[in-house]
Amino acid sequence: MSAPSPLWFAARGLGLVLLLTLTGTVVLGIVTSRRWSAEDWPRFVTADLHRNLSLLAVVLLGLHGGSVLLDTYTGLGLRDVLIPFDTAYRPLWLGLGVLAGELLVALVVVSLLRVRLGYGLWRFTHWAAYAAWPLALLHGLGTGSDTRFGWALLLYAGCAGAALTAVLVRLLLHRQASSSRLLAGLLVGVAALSVAVWTMLGPLQPGWAAAAGTPPNLLGGP
Repeated sequence: MSAPSPLWFAARGLGLVLLLTLTGTVVLGIVTSRRWSAEDWPRFVTADLHRNLSLLAVVLLGLHGGSVLLDTYTGLGLRDVLIPFDTAYRPLWLGLGVLAGELLVALVVVSLLRVRLGYGLWRFTHWAAYAAWPLALLHGLGTGSDTRFGWALLLYAGCAGAALTAVLVRLLLHRQASSSRLLAGLLVGVAALSVAVWTMLGPLQPGWAAAAGTPPNLLGGP
């Protein structure tokens, strides 16, 4: 078994920073959708920050994927980071990350071509891209080697708490029947609780690396 290289640790760090950036993008996107503004923080500033964070997330995604490809520890190739679930290394959890990355790239591409592609396609892609955040969170929890550390759990919990708060505030302010808002809020709460329980019973338990699909020759590593 080969020892992890600096690129392996760089990939893990970049993945966590990417999740933080993506969380900020999602939260600002929800805020912007409510046309929120304040006297000292006008709406166009929020919208510009949302767009710039999205572009930064794509840059971080490229660096994250590039560091994984250049590192020899896991032996991942271009196919592994482009085709979801077609890999020997933690296929489900790595595949979720690949899907999240592809949704993010699709959002940015469609946004840049919004004038040519039309508002309808942009709006559909925009909303579909919000799925990139929970996919990225599950990817990090399931395949991330740092999940078992307290500081990483706090980071994941902070990201989840920020996104959950933004969604619940959005539901409370939405002009919709109260029963629909209550149901949506209940579903969000159940989903959050399910992820928390799964994390305790899965990634935090001994033997998760093998259960997640880590090749036998890497099981002794981080």
